[in-house]
Amino acid sequence: MRTCLFLFLLGPSLLLGQENPIPLPQEIPAAEKVRPRNVFSLTLWNYQGRLDVAYAPWGNHQEGNATLVPLTLVTGARSEKCAYYGAGKLVLLRPKQTADPEATAIPEYEKFLEVVLPFRPDRTSETLLLLGSGRKEGEWRVSPLDFDPQVLPKGKFSFVSRSTVPLNLSFGEEKFALSAGEAKKVNGIIKEGERTIKLSVFSRQGGARPVFAQEWPHVNGLRGMFFLGSKGNAIQVTRFVDFPRPVEQALGYGSPRITIPDKSPREEY
Repeated sequence: MRTCLFLFLLGPSLLLGQENPIPLPQEIPAAEKVRPRNVFSLTLWNYQGRLDVAYAPWGNHQEGNATLVPLTLVTGARSEKCAYYGAGKLVLLRPKQTADPEATAIPEYEKFLEVVLPFRPDRTSETLLLLGSGRKEGEWRVSPLDFDPQVLPKGKFSFVSRSTVPLNLSFGEEKFALSAGEAKKVNGIIKEGERTIKLSVFSRQGGARPVFAQEWPHVNGLRGMFFLGSKGNAIQVTRFVDFPRPVEQALGYGSPRITIPDKSPREEY
């Protein structure tokens, strides 16, 4: 017992005397040194309700102890941005249906959807994923939109017409025309002191009265996409906006590949 006590007391001094002490594992944040290949966010498209999903930041969802990030999607709201380090397709998971949801504290997930994300060799890509119901009952589909900052920089807004008729638009201080099926990028410019930006849409067949008009809060640096579709004599507008943030603020950034280490049998001495 005395020998053990002596070694225990001597141990710290020996460690302090080492010229090159071995760093502890937590002192090496390896994941933080790796840039995500893609940063994505999700939103529900033509779907009313709530949807719970999850994903593995490293694309290793098949591993039993893979790190998973849960997300709750609701109609009209965009999810937080999520970092993805995987090399293959992004696989979205959903909770398994069980007879007693409260039976287990930790939910079990199953494969839900998969999508190919755009990757660029020189920087982190950014994507907006639209999740919506498919043509068949119970069927889902996912559509990726390229939200890369170099494709759509700060202050720029993309307008995509899915209308069957030509349209004239007024967006802030910009005025422009969109033919059926045309896409165009414009600046989001407002007068000094204003805090909102207004979109007015005029049908070339409908005269001077707008067929759609709405205002939204606006700040410098905001960017976004507008999709315009026609339904009868009305124009439907779907808006997606984004304020660029550092990639380090994305969910899953710097996360380890696994959450719980494998329990390997210990050697007996």
